[in-house]
Amino acid sequence: MLKVNFIAAALVFAGLVAAACVPAGAPAPAPSPGAVKAPAKVTIAYQPGLGYAQLIIMKRQQVLEKRFPNTTFEWKILAAGAPIRDGMIAGQIQVGAGGTGPFLVGWDRGVGWRILSSLNQMDLWLMTVDPNIKSLRDIKPGMQVGLPAPDSIQAVVLRRAAQQQLGNPNALDQNLVAIAHPAGVQALLGGQLAAHLTSPPFQFQEKDAGARVILRSFDVFGPHTFNSVWVMESFYNEYPEFNKAFYEAVVEATRLIKERPDEAARLVAEEEGGQVSPQTYRDWMTREGMVYDTVPRGFLKFAEFMRSIGMISKVPSSIKELTVPFLGDAGD
Repeated sequence: MLKVNFIAAALVFAGLVAAACVPAGAPAPAPSPGAVKAPAKVTIAYQPGLGYAQLIIMKRQQVLEKRFPNTTFEWKILAAGAPIRDGMIAGQIQVGAGGTGPFLVGWDRGVGWRILSSLNQMDLWLMTVDPNIKSLRDIKPGMQVGLPAPDSIQAVVLRRAAQQQLGNPNALDQNLVAIAHPAGVQALLGGQLAAHLTSPPFQFQEKDAGARVILRSFDVFGPHTFNSVWVMESFYNEYPEFNKAFYEAVVEATRLIKERPDEAARLVAEEEGGQVSPQTYRDWMTREGMVYDTVPRGFLKFAEFMRSIGMISKVPSSIKELTVPFLGDAGD
């Protein structure tokens, strides 16, 4: 398990941004009058976890495939927001989804993307099984704290908590290790990690197995968006109606979760191969700190903190700098 190399990660990312020159999405044949212009192929990438439930539901119901039969849709699951960002820069992914941290780092460094929709507000927990760890002050040198990536929303949460509790946002940087959510669960429960800052349902699995919550992101930043859907500005400008249709599909999937949670849980369970029962997914999707919502929340607050510690160089003047035009000034 490798320690996070923050400087190397930043340099690699900067190189990728500089190389960004491939347009997103190949154009489809000329549409018939009144038809929505759509690309010939769309690759949609997201990560493991219940933060992407709407996308899972859309995939299972084939909402987009039915609406756009001349478009080929490819769905990819990647381990973290950074590879999704890199794929979008390279023009290999047209629609991506991930956390607030990677999005703001990309926006700051000129990726040229926008938020198409928020997916949720979720409280992220720092978990431990060590009875001697009751707060960040108990995490000693040499103890490993797992999270997805150095610029993940989890990393931002931990740094602000370190600033609040330890007086230094970077106090625990040498403790951090990058690890995918599912592997992090096993590492925490197996004793390889002293603590794990993850997301639903992984934090629920850890809690159900006996781990304890020692930090909550809602206590650090207040209620905030966890995951959003992103598109490149060039892709939005070329296919505005397609993007609006995608957003409407997210809205419908959000409504399904709220109004028919049993059906939503069944679809998610089917996508996961039936390894977990629909009843368990319903329980997870309706637990404390789980809100499915399409309005971006907390981006400006995260950006202000990230600038204060040097993760980004500027703060948006308003949420409209970050979102697609049809969202207007909704959110913060």
